[in-house]
Amino acid sequence: MRELRVAIVLSVLLAACGGDDVDLTPLPDDGRFRPPASGERTTEADACNTLVDTHGDRMLSLGCAGTSRTCPGFLRAEFGAECLQYDKGSVDGCLEFYASQTTCQDLVAALEGCVITAYEGTTPAGCP
Repeated sequence: MRELRVAIVLSVLLAACGGDDVDLTPLPDDGRFRPPASGERTTEADACNTLVDTHGDRMLSLGCAGTSRTCPGFLRAEFGAECLQYDKGSVDGCLEFYASQTTCQDLVAALEGCVITAYEGTTPAGCP
């Protein structure tokens, strides 16, 4: 019985220590690509500009007509919050996803089809 109490106490303590751990909640099965997180954080401005600029450059390299999304609205529309921090590894994963697209149609769909990881609760009291 004593071992059971010790195991319960240890499991509660371990659960309480997970402050910045990545959320292990299952991701929605909506067909969108979600690159793995690296744990390295980046700002909204850096994440958004990197994604939009790279997507636009890839559109030009494929000779696609059209425009890309604009920042910061692109990420804010997805996550519904201003000035969150995002995971750099997931941003890099989307950049690779864009680079792997070989047709204009696939590349246009890739912009909405790749979702980066946002760190909830990182909204500052105004954008830095």
